[in-house]
Amino acid sequence: MTDPVIETPSPEGVAQAAALARRWLPAFLAGRRADDDVYADGVSTWHNIGEWEAEIERTPSRTRQVQSGADVHVEDVRVTVFDGGWVVQSVAVGTNATGEPVRIPSCLVVRLRDGKIERFEEYADSRAAERLFGP
Repeated sequence: MTDPVIETPSPEGVAQAAALARRWLPAFLAGRRADDDVYADGVSTWHNIGEWEAEIERTPSRTRQVQSGADVHVEDVRVTVFDGGWVVQSVAVGTNATGEPVRIPSCLVVRLRDGKIERFEEYADSRAAERLFGP
């Protein structure tokens, strides 16, 4: 067993992450990709549902949302910044293609490399996501 890693934040690192989070967050809330200059080369998203990772250009979440006929927006957004990234806690709220209401509480961990987003780690309720997108 390895020892846990305890990172000590720097004020500069926290300020840098907060500034980038402020640039990225409006696009996230609008359901679109932020400007390309906020992302590192090869930026990826890891999903706890199925434990898979893909480069962001190939992440199907938005495609699945459109194809499934889902209507979703994000509510109750809370962002906590740390040196090297931030955590977004939120609830996706909307209806699936059959009109059934759906709520998906989630947590998104955003990690930075050289001042740009390098990785998203998305943790969401698999049952709720299935109700939204279908099996």
